[in-house]
Amino acid sequence: MKDTAITVRLPMAVRRRLEKLAQREGRSLSGQVERLLEHATEATPRAKRRSLAGILAGQRVPTLSDFRQARRAFSESLDRRASGDDEAGL
Repeated sequence: MKDTAITVRLPMAVRRRLEKLAQREGRSLSGQVERLLEHATEATPRAKRRSLAGILAGQRVPTLSDFRQARRAFSESLDRRASGDDEAGL
């Protein structure tokens, strides 16, 4: 049962996206916003949760050397961007 109302100020671009999404899904604007809020605020069912250990099961465990190499590559990329040498980063 719907027993309360709220007023929300949004940028016009967000409202337009919500209206288009509502139209595609055959809902009113109010119904679409309700569905999105319901989805965003519901507790994630346990069946959908995955532990990090489960995600990485059977995978190679990165070593400290791997992390250092990745950090070095990332730092070098940031340095190139900061100096303007990396045109692909634009």
